[in-house]
Amino acid sequence: MADNFDLFKTAPAEVVRYFDAKKSKPTFDWRDIAPEEHAYSWTVAKSAGFDILDDIRAAMVDSIRNQLPFEHFRDQLTPILQQKGWWGRKIAVDPQDGVPKIVQLGSPRRLRTIYWSNIRSAHAAGEWEKTVRNKRFLPFLIYLLSVSAERRPEHETWVGIVLPVDHPFWDTHYPPNGWGCKCRIRQITQREAERLGWKEGQEPPVVVMKEWRNKRTGKISMVPDGIDPGWETNPGKTRGRNVSEFLYGKVDAMPSERQSIAVADVVGSPLMDALAKGHLQKGAALPVAQIGRSVVEAFGARTALVKLSDDSVRHIIEEHAARNLATDDFRAAIGVLRDPAAVIRRGQSAAFVGAVAGTWWRTVVKSANDGLEWWLVSFHRKSEKDARSFIRAATKKGTLIE
Repeated sequence: MADNFDLFKTAPAEVVRYFDAKKSKPTFDWRDIAPEEHAYSWTVAKSAGFDILDDIRAAMVDSIRNQLPFEHFRDQLTPILQQKGWWGRKIAVDPQDGVPKIVQLGSPRRLRTIYWSNIRSAHAAGEWEKTVRNKRFLPFLIYLLSVSAERRPEHETWVGIVLPVDHPFWDTHYPPNGWGCKCRIRQITQREAERLGWKEGQEPPVVVMKEWRNKRTGKISMVPDGIDPGWETNPGKTRGRNVSEFLYGKVDAMPSERQSIAVADVVGSPLMDALAKGHLQKGAALPVAQIGRSVVEAFGARTALVKLSDDSVRHIIEEHAARNLATDDFRAAIGVLRDPAAVIRRGQSAAFVGAVAGTWWRTVVKSANDGLEWWLVSFHRKSEKDARSFIRAATKKGTLIE
């Protein structure tokens, strides 16, 4: 069955990162979540009140990371969901109005929908990240025919549309464009776009908008004709706006949950690679992590965001010149800030000690500007023996924060 393997081959790292960064959010109905919110939240309708959301999420992560087919996902989850009572048709209380309703919980069909929609959305977001990265050389997109046996007539009218990557048409029409949609996009050169008929200043496609009323919330929104409600956003572009918001100083206005996701996007983006290789302008800095509340409180800091500057990158590279550091070394050292084995205070600095992919690191951040800023200033690889010895010594000195 070709539910997933053709998708995983194109942008696996981007796909995995998109899904990994999502936060679990139980809901009673899929309409309880705004379309753009799906770019940040992992949810399953009718999951509220059942301890099953993390089980399904773990199975999805396993499927995406290890390129597993639907049958494995289904067989892995079915006994767990049945044991927890999330299976078949049951009566559940709608938290919105308190009225008991007969609802469909788990079933093979539900699991297929969950599997398909999440893999397709994650793949689309990963492909969009790759598209933006390559748009200098491949600045156009062409809408391709669906591989489905049964095709939506409206979607067939979009086949052959050629537009620049940045055209607003792709804000709403970047596939998938509905439940079960298997339409595709191909990135092409300007020469090919012109050969296919694109001309500078041509009239854009006419997009007919229709009114859709969300019966759950009463909110009325405009959805492009031919696109299923809830699928009218480009998940990769929605997430991609995170980087722009950081660069324009809007991060403080973001909810904490979105800050965390946006930071993960930045660290995984080409910007991180450019910073690590010294390709950004002098004075450049990127937000790279959120540190834990206990560390923030221990220092009396007023932010949890950690930034990495080009100046620190230069010093770190010079310090480790013999080791020829790669961007992935920076990402691994940054990863320790998210999930440390221990945090040790050293004056106005905090040393985070932990392992990423079997390698131990000590990553140091410094509080500055009266607690308004955190800066990553250094990191070192450590043996597990040295790392644990460092932690024991801090415990004896009373400098261990967590």
